Amino acid sequence: MKFEKTMGFYDSNRLGDILFIFHKNHRKYLNDALLKYDLSLIQALCILMIHESDELNQKDLSDGLYLTKGAITKAVKKLEGNGWILRERSSGDRRRYILKLTKKGEDFIPKLYEINDEWEDKMGLKNLDSQFMETFNGLTLKSIDLNLKKE
Repeated sequence: MKFEKTMGFYDSNRLGDILFIFHKNHRKYLNDALLKYDLSLIQALCILMIHESDELNQKDLSDGLYLTKGAITKAVKKLEGNGWILRERSSGDRRRYILKLTKKGEDFIPKLYEINDEWEDKMGLKNLDSQFMETFNGLTLKSIDLNLKKE
């Protein structure tokens, strides 16, 4: 089986190609769903990471999301400008800013999960075998480890 719109470039027999197309389409679905809230997927991921952490700064976001400092700076500026987050000076280091969600940001967390759950339901991902997920999670961690060793 070949992918209809990518004939000759991607190979449906290579896991990397399949994962790239899967990821690309997941990202497009989420970006399209977030558009009505004037958010991008990167911004939504920033909101989720800030929600899950007490003392998070822009470097932490960059490292945690594997994105450049420039991409994070752009996302944080837009999130702050649109009232999703606040930047507060760290009490321990006055040069550092801690990122916090506003009420608007906190109230949006359930909607973010709802958007992704809807995609997972439409894709049938909740029906995947637990052994498959365990194996796939192991491969994902191995791929991260391989790239961290390069740094």
